[in-house]
Amino acid sequence: MAGEEEKKKKKRRMRMTLPKKESDLEKVVEEVMETHPELEHEHHHHHHEDLDELLHVIDTLMDIMNTRLRDLEERCGSLAEDVKTLYKLMGALFTAIYAKSEEEKMGALKEAVKVLEKKG
Repeated sequence: MAGEEEKKKKKRRMRMTLPKKESDLEKVVEEVMETHPELEHEHHHHHHEDLDELLHVIDTLMDIMNTRLRDLEERCGSLAEDVKTLYKLMGALFTAIYAKSEEEKMGALKEAVKVLEKKG
């Protein structure tokens, strides 16, 4: 049972990465052809189709990445607004804590409530 879990973990960790440069891709193809010469004919025959499929995969992955990036940008904007609210709230609470009069303290606490109501 433990052996199966280890195999599953290894499978999850393995990721196929695409070569970044054309020269790297050519090197991979050359290495495969050296170790499997029987594939050379098939490689030349299907090269164009493989390239189209690879470009489609890259395009799809770029779309996914762009969607995730937009989502992260929106979340960052939302978090920035939350931080501003916290600073305003802390400012009002510090004013209330260090107020010299009850009137000043009540005014600061009312300001704190307004900040929270705006956010809620």
